[in-house]
Amino acid sequence: MQLMRNNLIPLFKQIKSANAGLLMQKGLKEWDTDSEKPTKKALIEKIAGAKADDLYLLAFNRWLNCTFDNDEFVHLSAKVNGRLFTGLALGGALETGAMIHHTYGMPMIAGSSIKGAVRAYAEYIFAKRKIVDNQEVIDYRIEIKQGKEIKHFQFDEDKQAILNVLFGTESDDDNAEAGYLIWHDAWWIPNVDKKGRLTQSNNCPFVGEIVTVHHQDYYQGKLDEALDIESPIPNQQIAMIGSFYFSIQGDKAWADYALDLLKGALQYQGLGAKGSNGYGYFDNIDGLESELKKRYNANKPVRDDIDPITAKIIQKARGISEKDLPLQLSKKKNGFFNDLELDKNNPDDCKKVAQVFIEEYSDIITQWADAPTGSNLATAYQFIEQYR
Repeated sequence: MQLMRNNLIPLFKQIKSANAGLLMQKGLKEWDTDSEKPTKKALIEKIAGAKADDLYLLAFNRWLNCTFDNDEFVHLSAKVNGRLFTGLALGGALETGAMIHHTYGMPMIAGSSIKGAVRAYAEYIFAKRKIVDNQEVIDYRIEIKQGKEIKHFQFDEDKQAILNVLFGTESDDDNAEAGYLIWHDAWWIPNVDKKGRLTQSNNCPFVGEIVTVHHQDYYQGKLDEALDIESPIPNQQIAMIGSFYFSIQGDKAWADYALDLLKGALQYQGLGAKGSNGYGYFDNIDGLESELKKRYNANKPVRDDIDPITAKIIQKARGISEKDLPLQLSKKKNGFFNDLELDKNNPDDCKKVAQVFIEEYSDIITQWADAPTGSNLATAYQFIEQYR
């Protein structure tokens, strides 16, 4: 059965880049009757080729600038350890989907999903325990509903109060509260080169995945037992890879506490679907912190009252990592000055460079004072002191 209008099919073939969310919703040309579903497979491959573009990079940097060095926010970065499924039910006719930013077509993790996952993790670690047969087990409250046994966590009053502040109260009446923190959507982190431009590789956040369904008749209620004679059914899905930037807004002390819970949830519980199969776990927690700080500094606006040459030096200096900082004033000094179109032998140019480094990195430069003679640190410190 054809799903796409005839006049759109040739246009679709000409597309070199497209919003991945639009492709998921509108890109399936026909309904596959073949069990292999070649049309679905081809579309998933096209979606997997979608890359971050300059518009998304601009939007991500804008969000980073708003949240990174803001006392109202706490944040962390984390890398998916394998693959992540979130938003599988959003694909419509494609029968698979992903949570995607509507405007930019890049992956995101909804703040509501993050909040729910962290709450589940917090409830598990806060739950009352009891000793049974010399083992500590969760002390559930048992409820019988429609003939089924339902287990509920129980909490001490102080733990319940913490849950209420972080996540709100669970109530159907008008007294329900949403909690005192804002759990923002997590943004996918685009990869950039040393000059802050998108790299040609490692900027495809989507990947095709095969999830094989076993015992389908049993789970559909057609059989009383799961039999190994049932044929497994491969199912094509869309997963996400890469790193995400998480941020929480609110009172600093409570937000910091929530951030610690988020770290635990990412590592030990995971996000999204199919966690029992190893999907949705994160590692390299805050591994991109120095890289994000470098990006933030490089994009931080310069005051309007600063002369153009000094402003250019500031932008250049803010894009340097702490590790590379002394090299720019020692073995890489020629290249640093050439990039800025300055003369390393001109005292005025050198003084402007030194003053910028002092204003931007005074705490770091102080640590260079006792560096061994002849080292890059010592050479850089000598340059700073000469033109201080």
